[in-house]
Parts: sequence; C-alpha cells; structure tokens
Amino acid sequence: MANTDAQATVKFNAGGRLFETSRSLFGQHEETMLGRLISDTWLEDSTKPIFIDRDGDIFAQVLNFLRYGSVTLPSNVPKDMFLRDLDYFGISHESGTVVGETEKFPLRVKEMLDKLARIDSDAKELERKKSGVKLQQGLTVITSLCCAAYARGYKQVDIEERKDPDLYNAAGKVRNDPAGKEMFQNMLSQYGLTIKEVVANSLHYNARFIRFDDASK
Repeated sequence: MANTDAQATVKFNAGGRLFETSRSLFGQHEETMLGRLISDTWLEDSTKPIFIDRDGDIFAQVLNFLRYGSVTLPSNVPKDMFLRDLDYFGISHESGTVVGETEKFPLRVKEMLDKLARIDSDAKELERKKSGVKLQQGLTVITSLCCAAYARGYKQVDIEERKDPDLYNAAGKVRNDPAGKEMFQNMLSQYGLTIKEVVANSLHYNARFIRFDDASK
C-alpha cells in the first residue's frame, strides 16, 4: 500500500551506502531526478531502498546540498565530481554555495587569523590585569612607606629607580595617570593622609619624590 505521509522517510542505496531521509525534502525538489524517483518509484514499495548508481560519499553531500542549499565538501569529495552529480540529478547549483577542499584555505586562514586575534586580545587583557595587580601591589608598598615616614615626622618618600624599578613605575603612575593617582589617594585616605605632589628628579639619578600630608589639614 502506498505511503502518502509527508513525514515518511525514503531509503536510497548509493554505491552500496544506505541513506534514509525525509520524503518531504524531495517535495521541495520535485523537478529533479530524485524528486521524480520518489513520486514514480518509491510509492510502489516503501520498504525497498531506491538504487542510485553513483558514489555514496558524493551522494551524501548531494543530500546535504538539498537540505541546506550550500555545502562545504570534505577532502574525499572533489568539487568537479560533486557538481557533475548535481547536474546528473538535475539539481541547480547556481544560487547555492559549494566550497571545495582547495577553496577552504582562505577560510582556514581567516579562522586562524581570527583565532590569533582572540589569543592576542586575551593576552593583552591578561597583561592588563597583571599590570593592574602589579600597580596595586606597588602602591600598597608605597602607602606603607608613607605611613612609616609620617609616623617618624616626615612628609616625603623618595622612590629611586635603581633600587626598586617596580615602585618607581608605580610612583610614575601616580604622577602621570589620573586613575593611578586616584587609586593611591584612596589607599592613603584609609590612614588619614593625602597626596600633595609627586616630583620627578633626574639630576643625579632617577627618582620620584612623593609628598603627602595629613588629610585634615
């Protein structure tokens, strides 16, 4: 008895490989050879695979092309042979996209470049975070030095590059970067101190003088 259910499946034997797919797929391609085979042959015996004397690997991609309207071919399916089979089945490929193995190279390059860009972006973000942590650690040490100096009656801390480059760079952030200055001021404020100025000296050696005072004054 013929099966007219639009959701029924149809079976193919292509080059010894068995395929089963929805019959409704071919309802969209009735003008093709496969569409005609379904209407003329398959309804006579729904249990018997329709024999297709073509390569099974290529036929698998033909089905994918019918499903999606485009296909990226694996390495074992040459593009010219695939297009030949589309013509054989009467399937138009003018409006579809067919990407062969040799055409994948630009796509792979783009994918690689995109991946490298993501890696570079992640690396920069990690470096930024590390730099932020390093700055915070440096300013924490400088804050401690300021508190210790203030306890001894001093209102200035000298940071020499030759003795501690990291602290010297952190002091530079306080002097030149508003965000660094704000971070340092917040730290000092916890101890009732405030920044007065950060002076650079390079007459005899690179140093930065951090001057501070009681925040209540």
